[in-house]
Amino acid sequence: MQNQITVNQVTITRAILEHRSSSSQIGTEEIDLSGLTSLAELKSIGEPDLVVELIDLYLKDGPERIQKIKTAAARADATDLRQAAHTLKGSSASLGFHQISEICEQLERLDWRDSHHRLDALTELLQYKFTRLREVLLDLRRSRLANNNR
Repeated sequence: MQNQITVNQVTITRAILEHRSSSSQIGTEEIDLSGLTSLAELKSIGEPDLVVELIDLYLKDGPERIQKIKTAAARADATDLRQAAHTLKGSSASLGFHQISEICEQLERLDWRDSHHRLDALTELLQYKFTRLREVLLDLRRSRLANNNR
C-alpha cells in the first residue's frame, strides 16, 4: 500500500489506517449516534432494550458484509461487491452511520476494473471506520446495559 491515499478529499495515511487506540472514546466526535439513541424512546418497561438489540445485530452483520466486500474485491466480483456494499449501506444509513453508508455508496458506484487503488483504499477506509464505530457502539451497549440493570 502507498504511504497515503486520498478518498473523497480525505487523505488517509498508513499511520491512520494502522492506528489502534486503547481509548474507547476514539473518534466519538465523528460518529453520530443520535439516530440510534433516538430509538431509546420506544422502549417499554419490561421490554428488551431496542438500542442494545440493534447494536448487536449491526455488529454481527457488519463484519460479515465487510468480509463479503473484501472477498468480492479479491475475486473481482463486481456483483457481489455491490450487493454487500448496498446491504451495509442500507443498515448503516437507517441507524444514522453516515460515514459507513457513504463509503459503501462509493463502493457501489465504483468502476473497480479501472480503480484498483481506489477500491483498496475504500475497503481499508471502510474497515477502519467500522472498527472505530464498533468501539463506540460497544461502549454505548455496556452503558445501556449497566443503566438497564439499575
